[in-house]
Amino acid sequence: MTFLFVVIAIVIIAVVALAITGKLAPFTGLENSGDHVPERNLAGEPTFDVTLRGYRMDEVDQKIQEMQGIIDALKADKLSG
Repeated sequence: MTFLFVVIAIVIIAVVALAITGKLAPFTGLENSGDHVPERNLAGEPTFDVTLRGYRMDEVDQKIQEMQGIIDALKADKLSG
């Protein structure tokens, strides 16, 4: 009987540890489920779709590329003017 309780305790500890680290959640494809194109909110800050594990990385990468283009254009204007 004690052996059964030890096994159950180990299983419970393992499930809790996996749940905390996020490895227990199955991949559901929610990261790529949004069709929403991020718009600028009223304060002018970019917004991103929120998914199960954070923000959609493709939206974040796209915004970083846009911002890098703006930075490059400003640097070019500063050097030429």
